[in-house]
Amino acid sequence: MAFRLFRLRVALLGGGFRGSFGRAFRTALRLLLLAAAAVLLAIAPRMLLDDAHERSVVDLIIGTAILLGAFLVPFFENRRMLEPRQFAQYPARSGAIAAALLASTVVTWPCFLLVIWLATLGVARPEWHDAPGVLVLAFALAALLAVTGARVTSLLSRLLAGQRFAGALRTAGVVLVVAALPLAVFAGATVMAPGGFDTADRVAERLAWTPFGAPFAAVQAAAAGDLDAAGGFLAIVAGAIALLLVIWFPTVAASNQRIERPLSPGVARSGLGWFERFSARPAQVIAARQLTYWARDPRYRVALFAIPLAPVFMLLAFWVAGAPLTALALVPLPVMLLLLGWSQHNDIAMDSTAIWEHVASGTRGRSDRAGRLAPVLMIGLPLAVIGSSVTVTIVGDWRILPAVIGMNIGVLLVACAVSCIFSVLTPYPATRPGDSPFVQPQGAGNGSGLAQTLAMILALVLAVPPVWFAVAAVVDVELAANLWALGFGIGYGLVVLVLGVLVGGWLFDRSGPELIAVTQVFD
Repeated sequence: MAFRLFRLRVALLGGGFRGSFGRAFRTALRLLLLAAAAVLLAIAPRMLLDDAHERSVVDLIIGTAILLGAFLVPFFENRRMLEPRQFAQYPARSGAIAAALLASTVVTWPCFLLVIWLATLGVARPEWHDAPGVLVLAFALAALLAVTGARVTSLLSRLLAGQRFAGALRTAGVVLVVAALPLAVFAGATVMAPGGFDTADRVAERLAWTPFGAPFAAVQAAAAGDLDAAGGFLAIVAGAIALLLVIWFPTVAASNQRIERPLSPGVARSGLGWFERFSARPAQVIAARQLTYWARDPRYRVALFAIPLAPVFMLLAFWVAGAPLTALALVPLPVMLLLLGWSQHNDIAMDSTAIWEHVASGTRGRSDRAGRLAPVLMIGLPLAVIGSSVTVTIVGDWRILPAVIGMNIGVLLVACAVSCIFSVLTPYPATRPGDSPFVQPQGAGNGSGLAQTLAMILALVLAVPPVWFAVAAVVDVELAANLWALGFGIGYGLVVLVLGVLVGGWLFDRSGPELIAVTQVFD
């Protein structure tokens, strides 16, 4: 059984290189970049930190984060994992299947990258070479912990969520990653600040007693000559692996004996992309279609590539004028979010081939308006949260984070609300589907310029209140003012967005036939 699974793993590894030369080249390039990133992650602390103690603290924290990620990521994203249930029909005991799956997991690209990182880490730390036996044993246990943890959490997620809720589980994982990124930026800024390594040292002391930090703590203790402490840390890792194995084998047996609840008959949901992740309701279906367009239609990608350019030119102009860097750091993100929301002010003309379907099927206008916001909100909200943490890091004062987040989310929601109205009120000719995104359509004259100008002016006017309160909270840093700016920015933006969806939907219901006529003329 194990030999057959190893052959299957090797075939899966080579699957990415089959097909066209371009696909094989992209696969090889992606793997080379990942391997280079693993090597760089191992050698970066030695290049940036001269103090051995500080380097050991950073190594332990990074190692803990990587092993913890190997433990948690498969719980939310397990589509690439072989499942024990796939081999239940073979004449093999569940124990043999469990052992073969566990052993063959080492023949995977993530495991190879983990080994590259561990090997580079061991070579790049000469201070650890005084205890080579402990070094090899600790890193072998770390790799075994990662492999075993990934197998157990992947199988548990399949048993708990199943195919029915797999999409919701992946979405929850993405939300958690987005929520954790500001925390990671904050932690990095805290460590790099004066006296920050004292806090990092205390955190590393606690992480050392977890199974994820114990392998690295064992190596550091052995290098310092404390073999008893190294043995204790290794015992923690070995105990965690034994516990995971105790969970793994019975769970595989239960998985092969359990029958998952079947999906509704007659519903084909495999291979439908975004349509698999949304329910069969008008707004959700329109959202799935818009997300598919944004992923495949070059007209939308060109607009996304152009959005970051405007803040760059604005920053250059302010920099030449002598504006301070801390003040300039607050400018790019709200401008980008404003342009991102404003870019949908003509989305009906961009999606003209589907308007007749909405009108003919009696789709409510508010469903059309709400569904078309999905790509902008799915890009803009994470960008607002992550970019706000980067902004306050550049400014150097994390106390203003609530105000900055409230301002950016408020600006995004207001711009989306304006687009909901103007795309129905003043559509103008857009590049047709299938044409080059750089082709200028006929008739895009004064009408397009007036619609763009009015939409931008109204978005700027409506964005003043959240920006005003946020700037006041940034200038006079107080907790109450920052919390008020956060709550007002989000609440005000939601109210304006709901009004924009309702007003835009009302206009859509009143002018559906006219919209069909106008868009057909454009085509």
